[in-house]
Amino acid sequence: MEMQILQFFESIRCSFLTVVFSAFSLLGETVPLIVVICLLYWIFDKKLAERLMLTSFTSLTLNSYLKVLVSRPRPYTVEGGVSRVELDNPLISTMELNPTESFPSGHSQLSAGLFFTSAFHFKKKWAWILFPLLTLGVMLSRMYLGVHFPTDVLVGAALGIAFAWIWEIIYTKFDKQKFLIAGVFALVFLVLCFITPSKSLAKNVACLLGLVIAIPLENKYINFENQKDAKKNWARAGMGLLCVVGEYLLFSAILPSGILSSFIKYFLLVMVAALLVPYLFKKLKI
Repeated sequence: MEMQILQFFESIRCSFLTVVFSAFSLLGETVPLIVVICLLYWIFDKKLAERLMLTSFTSLTLNSYLKVLVSRPRPYTVEGGVSRVELDNPLISTMELNPTESFPSGHSQLSAGLFFTSAFHFKKKWAWILFPLLTLGVMLSRMYLGVHFPTDVLVGAALGIAFAWIWEIIYTKFDKQKFLIAGVFALVFLVLCFITPSKSLAKNVACLLGLVIAIPLENKYINFENQKDAKKNWARAGMGLLCVVGEYLLFSAILPSGILSSFIKYFLLVMVAALLVPYLFKKLKI
C-alpha cells in the first residue's frame, strides 16, 4: 500500500510540481528555519522565537534518536522501490541523506512542531487553517521526492504536533519550570548519545543544551528587547548572521569531523546566537 502511494507520486512528477514540492520541502529544512528563527528572536518576537526553538530542538532530538534506533531504509534504496528526485543545492538536497534514516520524517516533524506552535501562539482562525496546510504540504513533498514512506511522514507530523501541544501545556501551566524540563530532556538524550552514537543526535542535543543555558542567562543578565527601528534592525540582522556564520565556518575549519566536534560546534553556535549576539546589541546600542 505504501509503495503504491509513492508510485503514484512518482507517476505525476514534472518540472512544475518538482519546484512546488521542493519549496514545501524547504519549509522543513533545518538551516533555513534556524536562520528565520534567529531573525525572529533578534528583531521581531523574542518570546515566540524562544518557544519555537525549545519545541524544535526537543522534537528534533527525539527524531534523531528514533532514526538511529529504527534504521528504516529509504524508499529509493529498497528493491522494487521508487526513484528519488535528485536535488543538490545550498538550500535543499536529497543526495546526502542517510539511506537508513527514513523513520520518522524529520522535515514533517520539524515543520509540524513549528507551525502548530505558531498556531497555538496566534490563536486565530487563519492560523489554524494556514499552518496545518503548510505542514501537509511538507509531508506530501517528502513522498513526492521519494525520500520517505507515508508512515514516516505521518508519524513525524504526529510527533511534531505532540511536541507543540506539550510545550503549549508547559508554557501555560509550568512556565517557571520550562528550562528545567528541557534540561532534563537534553541530559537524558545526552546519555543515550553515548549509548547510541550519532552525529545528528549530538548536534540536536548540543543545540538544546545551549538553549537551556544561554536563554536564562540572557534573560537575567542582558535582557535585550525587540524594537521597531528599521535601521537598527538591519544592523542586528547583519551582525547576528555574521557572528553565527563566522562561528560555524571557523569551527568547521579547525575541528576534525566527528560526533564530539559536532557537539562542540553546535553548542557554541547556539551560545553565540542566543547570548553573544544579544550582548553585542546591548553594548553597541542597536
